[in-house]
Amino acid sequence: MDIESPICDFGLHQGEKYTELPASFLNWMIEIEHEKCAIAKQELQRRASAVFNSCSKRN
Repeated sequence: MDIESPICDFGLHQGEKYTELPASFLNWMIEIEHEKCAIAKQELQRRASAVFNSCSKRN
């Protein structure tokens, strides 16, 4: 399933989907309390959930 992902509209990663941004960039957005840090938090949570779910299926 391909879920529509918002597009970064500023800086080095302008034009890229948030799902494709490096975690370091997302963490930076959160650290500086960028106006779109909620999107960054949501994406990092999505990734963490995917890892957790993947690990849970193996046990």
